[in-house]
Formats: sequence, structure tokens, C-alpha cells
Amino acid sequence: MQQVGQGIYAETGYRGGNVGFVVTSEGVILINTPLSPLEARQWREKIAGVTDQKVIYVINTDYHPECVVGNHIFEAPVIAHELAWKKMKSYGDAFRRHVAGRFEDEPEVATELERLRIVTPRIAFTDEMDLHKGNKVLKLVHVGAHTPASIIVCIPGDGVLFSGDVVVNGVHPLMGEANSKEWLNALTYIRRPWVKAEIIVPGEGEICGKEVTEELSRYLRRLRARMRGAYSTGHSRAEAVASVAEMIDFFPVADGEEGEAKQRFKANAEQVYGEIKARGEG
Repeated sequence: MQQVGQGIYAETGYRGGNVGFVVTSEGVILINTPLSPLEARQWREKIAGVTDQKVIYVINTDYHPECVVGNHIFEAPVIAHELAWKKMKSYGDAFRRHVAGRFEDEPEVATELERLRIVTPRIAFTDEMDLHKGNKVLKLVHVGAHTPASIIVCIPGDGVLFSGDVVVNGVHPLMGEANSKEWLNALTYIRRPWVKAEIIVPGEGEICGKEVTEELSRYLRRLRARMRGAYSTGHSRAEAVASVAEMIDFFPVADGEEGEAKQRFKANAEQVYGEIKARGEG
């Protein structure tokens, strides 16, 4: 766990993605919750080691399991975008099985997840929401990009931004539900001088600054250009994806994770090709 601002903490070591919390004079506000119930309980203990304030809100930056599965551990109202609320209302046994299946190597965790109590947002917003609690102001902004429901959480008084998976550091982004053009706009927005974000807590990877958004923008622009060129010259989706295979090296891939990285990049290329084709951008 790292302190990234006055009363602001982040954890980058949990399975699935990064989480954080903000201590205010009126209580604790969480940004996302751990995927593993065991790690969610550990996170609760870490928070208690920092402050005796109770958790008063949980903010989910989108509706993916990595952000929402641990909500039930914290017994606090959840805030998210309205599209996340609509999506999470549909979660049931199929969602539980999907999440449990990610823990085949941990049967006790899988069994617990099969009985998961799904906690949906109690507060939803459309475009922007300012959350004033004690000495802190959290600005929630809908940017889409990673998912239709993705939001960022900025604490301008401290220069800290929790980006969810709109920003990832040193890994291929996850684009299965993404809008790449919207994503480029979101990254441009984060770089604007009025967005006070000297420190970014990304959805994956180590804590960083705005310079990481430049690298991610280059990745998206290059992938879009290559897919547009492939589509305009009549290449099929499979041919287009094969033509950009070398882009797997755009980000470093750890030993043992080559297969997962290739699968993620293939899905990214297919998604962008589908966007280009749907809009006739070739």
C-alpha cells in the first residue's frame, strides 16, 4: 500500500487490478474493491490500520468484476455511472460462475464466489458528480472508453486521479467493450491542464503521471491506423489482426504471461477492426 496524497492511499498488488481509498473527516471513500474476497478482507484490515473512520461510500469505476466483486465486504452504498447500475442489475448466477471460474486454482475462493452477494450501485449519475465530504472534494467524470460506463475519479485538491482501466501502465489495455476513439478523447481530457492529476493511480500497473497517457494514446492511434489501412485494402478481420502481430511488443510482457498478452492484444485488434468497419472509416 502506498500513500499518494494527504489521506489518500492506493494498492497495486492485488489480483485483478488496483484499488484505493480516501480518508475524509466524515469517513472513508473507496475506489473499487478487490476481486478476491480474501484480498478484500485484507484490504479492509489495511484501511482499519490507517484510520478508525468507517467506510461511507464505495465508488466503482466500471462494472467489470475487478472493480465490483468486493463491494459486499464493505457494507457501504456504492456510487457508479448509470450504465454500470443497469449492467450490474443483471448480474446473477452466470456472473458468479464466471468470476468463480477465474479461481480454479483456489477452490475455497471459488466456492465462496459461487455464493457471492452482488451489491449494485445505490447512487448513479450521468455525466459528472462532485462528492463533497469533510475536507475533500472528489470529482467523478464519465469518460466511457474502456467500457460504456467507465468513469475517472479526480481529487483536484491533492492532484490525484484514480483512472480505473481508462489508464493502464506498462500493459496492453483491455478493449473488449471499448470505443477506441472515445478512449483517445478520454486520455486527451486527462492531460488537460485544468485536470489536476500529477499522480495517477491506473487500473493496472504502477502509480504514474500523465506521461503514461501519451504512451497509451500512441498505442491506440497506431492500432487504429493499422486497422483502418487493413480494412480499406479489403483485408478480413483475421488478416488484419495477423498484420499487426508485432505490436504485441509495444508493452513489455512478463515471463509466463505471453499467452494471456497475445490473447488480450488479439481481442483489442479485433475490437478496433470492428469499430472501423462499423463506421466505414476505411
